[in-house]
Amino acid sequence: MKWFTETDISVADDPELLELLALSNCAQILIGFESAVPDSLTGIDAHDWKRRQFDKYLQKIELIQSHGISVNGCFILGLDSDDISVFETTKQYVLDSSLSEVQITVLTPFPGTDLYRQLQRSGRLLKDKYWDQCTLFDVTYKPAKMSASDLECGFRSLMTDIYTDAAVKLRKSKFKECRRERKKMIQQRRPM
Repeated sequence: MKWFTETDISVADDPELLELLALSNCAQILIGFESAVPDSLTGIDAHDWKRRQFDKYLQKIELIQSHGISVNGCFILGLDSDDISVFETTKQYVLDSSLSEVQITVLTPFPGTDLYRQLQRSGRLLKDKYWDQCTLFDVTYKPAKMSASDLECGFRSLMTDIYTDAAVKLRKSKFKECRRERKKMIQQRRPM
């Protein structure tokens, strides 16, 4: 049986756990990287943990995938420090990271959340009621450093670029190579 889970990048810091995940047929780990822009990570979590981990992300992705476990990297576009450069930066990061899977979403202030109340207080919600647009792909607020239209267009363009057949095939082939290397390594360790 193959299975998947969600965690953070710290799973790469535990060699024994990674080995056990691989041996248990863990097929994929979903990790919320949140942003490909280090400054956008400031203030996103308690004590800026993700910001402090950023410089090690690429190395840790490679380490996890070297165990034959696919990493599904998740990114949010439209954070307050994001400007229109975030689209190209994210695209390049996805290419550089060798992530086998990628999930891109738009910041979504779900009604009733702190983010919703914060954007409502600052007059940045496009409308007060929009449950039908809480899809993670619709823009429902005015971004801080670009227009809502810039966010929509940039998001669509990025999605088009990273989900082309060729881009997906390249990510899959890189991961398959990681799995082949893992199998070779395991076979070399087995006593004859």
